[in-house]
Amino acid sequence: LRTARVVQEADVCLLLIDATEELAAQDLRVAEQAWEAGAGLILVVNKWDLVEKDTHTAPTREKAMRQKAPFLQWVPILFGSALTGQRIRKTLDLVLEVQEERHRRIDTHEVNEALERLVQHQPPPHSRGRPVKLRYGTQVSVAPPTFVIFSNLPKEIPAHYIRYMHNRFRSRWGFMGTPLRIRFRRRARWTIAVVKSFSTAVSFPE
Repeated sequence: LRTARVVQEADVCLLLIDATEELAAQDLRVAEQAWEAGAGLILVVNKWDLVEKDTHTAPTREKAMRQKAPFLQWVPILFGSALTGQRIRKTLDLVLEVQEERHRRIDTHEVNEALERLVQHQPPPHSRGRPVKLRYGTQVSVAPPTFVIFSNLPKEIPAHYIRYMHNRFRSRWGFMGTPLRIRFRRRARWTIAVVKSFSTAVSFPE
C-alpha cells in the first residue's frame, strides 16, 4: 500500500532491481503501477559489479527484461552499482531527461502531419461496413503526454490499431521513459443557422 501511494504521488519512479536475480513478478507489478499512474519510469539494475559478464551480457539481460511487458520497450534500463558508484550520476541525468519527456509538447500541425502519414500508411479498419475516419488530433496535456484524436467512430477503433498509433507516435517523438495517452472523441459537426440575417455557428454532436 505504501508503494502504491508513493507511485501515485511521484513524477519519476526509479525501480531498483537486483542484478543477481531475474525481474520478479512483484517488480513488474510495481512497474505497471507506475506506468498506469502516468509516472516516468527508469529500471536500475543494481549490483552489476557482482555479475560475471562479457560484451553480450547487458544486451541479453536488457532484451529479456523488455520481453516481460510491452511497455518496457519504452523504459530506459541502467546497469550500475550503488557500492562502487558505477553509473550513479547517469541515473540522476536520466531522471531529468525522463521528466523533460513527460512535459514535452508537440505542435498541433506536427500531430496532424503524423496522423495523416500513419493513416496513409495503414488506414483504420472498417466497422460493420462503415469507414472509420481520423479527422484531426492535438495534444491536450503533459505529464504524461496526452493526445486527443477526433473520429467519426471513436468507439470502433480496435486495440491493435491504437497500438499501431502509439508505436508511430513514439517512433516520431520518442517520449522515453514516460507513458503516452491517446484518447478518441467524436468529431463535431458544424451546422449554420441563420437567425434575423445573422449567421450563427452551432456545434452538434453526430
